[in-house]
Amino acid sequence: MNQCKLTMLDTGYCVHPEHVVLRNRVLRPMRFPAMFAVIEHPERGPILFDTGYAQPYLDAVRSTWTGRIYDRVTPVTTSSDQFAAARCRALGIDPNDVSLVIASHFHADHVAGLVDFPKAEILFLKSAWESVARLRGARALLKGFLPSLIPTDFEARARAIEGTEWAPLGSDLGPFQRGVDLLGDGSLIAVALPGHAAGQLGLFVRRRELPDAFLVADACWTTRSFEEHIMPSRITRLLFDDMDAYRYSLGLIGAFHKLHPEVEIIPSHCSEAHGRLVLATETP
Repeated sequence: MNQCKLTMLDTGYCVHPEHVVLRNRVLRPMRFPAMFAVIEHPERGPILFDTGYAQPYLDAVRSTWTGRIYDRVTPVTTSSDQFAAARCRALGIDPNDVSLVIASHFHADHVAGLVDFPKAEILFLKSAWESVARLRGARALLKGFLPSLIPTDFEARARAIEGTEWAPLGSDLGPFQRGVDLLGDGSLIAVALPGHAAGQLGLFVRRRELPDAFLVADACWTTRSFEEHIMPSRITRLLFDDMDAYRYSLGLIGAFHKLHPEVEIIPSHCSEAHGRLVLATETP
């Protein structure tokens, strides 16, 4: 089985009251980093899990009414040196050498940088793309989707995971029962984590010299969410695709954590994980 090097990085952050994601009535501001993962595979080379914010996002919030509303609801702090392409170059990785980008879902803060990796295949769950592909205007905005972020050559580079690719998983990934071995070598296993967005996927990463990691995207926003099974506020739930599915996915993650506490679970916007994985890496 091949094993990978995993590096977590961020592309900026937004700020919301803590109560938004942890239903506790605490209104103090909480920072939510927009993280993405660089996965260095021994044979496929560099692979990304999501891309975070990038210039197309800034262009959208300046030039479209949907983008301006998105930015007002979710004000973002970012800069060009934080974009995924710049972060990769700082690691010595040419964006043209990235062979694969795995899109957990199509919310703007996860796919804005797709255009910056022009040689990469874009992989996603079929249901994720189908849920937003035809949306425009207010309907797209309500799904957190900005169509202008999708590269013009998207169809040529897209690879949708079909139902026939799902297979039973071993007990080491229980209680998850079915997943997709993305590279056929056991190094990257995708599982479904619906609820926050239709067709959202999570990714198990087999790491070199470290315990495995589980990238859960926005299936929860903080470590406390899955450790204590804390649901978000009712206002936040209005923007979710399926609240019952979200609750179920969060329960699966919590159950997995109890069964496999050695696996590092990484929500994409968790400030605790960001401090442990990103800030620690950047500190001299």
